[in-house]
Amino acid sequence: MSLETKKSSSLFLMQDGKSAAEDDVLPDGFKVKKGDGVTYMAYAMGRMTYIWGEDAEEYRPERWLENGIFQPESPFKFAAFQAGPRICLGKEFAYRQMKILAAVLLYFQFRLVDETKEATYRTMFTLHMAGGLNVFAFPRA
Repeated sequence: MSLETKKSSSLFLMQDGKSAAEDDVLPDGFKVKKGDGVTYMAYAMGRMTYIWGEDAEEYRPERWLENGIFQPESPFKFAAFQAGPRICLGKEFAYRQMKILAAVLLYFQFRLVDETKEATYRTMFTLHMAGGLNVFAFPRA
């Protein structure tokens, strides 16, 4: 697929495609021939029950804690930023944004401008709120 075709596509899904350098067998037994295209979807991988358990769709940050101490997963298992020598250059920037957001949440309370509007998101290169999500921010007392 040419770059021009990709740009004009109305549905863009983030992929990390590669070509098999030689015949191989994937961990689930699927056979790959030399030259076959291989890709994965990090978003879908982050929700697979056979990787994360039956509660894969639930927000449970404690799944990364052991005796109250953070235990990171293998970057090959949690592939949001890739793994190996060519990880995403934006990883540290994203982590810094998360820390800033945590600090903002400590000092402000938020309320939806329109509490009747249902919040929905659009899957794109990054997740976007469909139509935005307007909020009021109030300093915490």
